Amino acid sequence: MFRSLIAASLLLIGSHAIAAQSLNTAKSQLNFTFKQMNTPVDGNFKNFTAKINFNPAKPETAKAEIIVDLASIDVGGPDGNGEAKKKAWFDIASNPKATFTATSVKALGGGQFETKGKLMIKGVSHDVAGKMTAKTVGNDLLLEGSIPVLRLQYKIGDGVWADTGTVADEVIVKYKLLLTGKAD
Repeated sequence: MFRSLIAASLLLIGSHAIAAQSLNTAKSQLNFTFKQMNTPVDGNFKNFTAKINFNPAKPETAKAEIIVDLASIDVGGPDGNGEAKKKAWFDIASNPKATFTATSVKALGGGQFETKGKLMIKGVSHDVAGKMTAKTVGNDLLLEGSIPVLRLQYKIGDGVWADTGTVADEVIVKYKLLLTGKAD
């Protein structure tokens, strides 16, 4: 009885640590842009979850974890979507998820923030940094931003696809996250 009470208490404390706000998935987006043969290509991930606690007045207390279902990739057609799921690209059979965990958020003024975190894709983790804005929309909070990612650091596009003349190394990940609820 005592053990189960302690376990339940730890579970409640752990789940409360990040989940103060909830993501409105219907009004949130996770997009990306890259260049293929010098032509911009847009895509998105349709399924992702986020545990976020962000108060624009206290950005240093921010916590965030975003988990992306890589199988939900959409680059505009079934052939591209199928190719992106293969071993040379995301290898979703072995690595079905990508994870971003925030490590710091710093106010830049005017509702703008610098974000830093760890991005893990295909078992490879690197520090990333980007910029975002935060604005109140009714009772909700809208976070919009972008983070540049170098795909080859994560072994995305191995083999013949490693040629950056065909597919550029830089990918810009853009997000729009609508949060409901108040931060702790």
